[in-house]
Amino acid sequence: MAETDPLGKNWKLWGGILAFIAAVVILGLIFFPRTPPQPEATPTTPAPTVPVNTAPPSASPSASTSKPASGDCPALSTDTSFPNDAPATEWKRHPAGMLLPVSAEHGPAKMDGDFWRCFSHTPSGAVFAGLTLLLDISGAGIIDAAAESPQRDELFKQWMSLEQTSEYPVISGYRIMNSSDDAASVEYIGPAGNQYVSTRVDLLWDDKANDWRLDLSSGEPAWDVTTDPSSYTDLK
Repeated sequence: MAETDPLGKNWKLWGGILAFIAAVVILGLIFFPRTPPQPEATPTTPAPTVPVNTAPPSASPSASTSKPASGDCPALSTDTSFPNDAPATEWKRHPAGMLLPVSAEHGPAKMDGDFWRCFSHTPSGAVFAGLTLLLDISGAGIIDAAAESPQRDELFKQWMSLEQTSEYPVISGYRIMNSSDDAASVEYIGPAGNQYVSTRVDLLWDDKANDWRLDLSSGEPAWDVTTDPSSYTDLK
């Protein structure tokens, strides 16, 4: 997939992620010098894989749609079951430069410029919202992608004050840690050499916007090495 990779406005978060991934790869070379990383080889344990070709989303026969409560977001799926199998997914490049999963049923339904938004009020909607909103604010500089808090404002200032980067981590899977009508937490996983790293993103439901918003009240999402990649669901 040959695409132009536009730069965003600020990349402290994504640069830190890539630096962490690089450190993991270096440690792997130190402790396993005879076993160089093989990114394209099949892991010994089931692990998420990134799609090579995009697949158009298909509507689920059992899915229903909601009526917007407020805001300008359209009606989306109301299927609140946990997505043990990834919903139908298409991969599109955000204007900030990162390839993201999107869904016809769960969002983002509005991709106006740099602010990709409008996700279903469901666990599946939270899966698509977390990663996208994190890029919206940290990469595209859209502060409204996160709920208001002093921590959000401070992190936004930090992200906007640093240099850009054109490199992005690869996200290949997810798992929902908790989900309710008002909040959700989603962990995302990505390959780092012969290991995997993960991060947890917290979300809040905004009734006024009729949409998910990032919750940064606990600070910046941190990344760590994942010991059990098989516990995550593949994004296909």
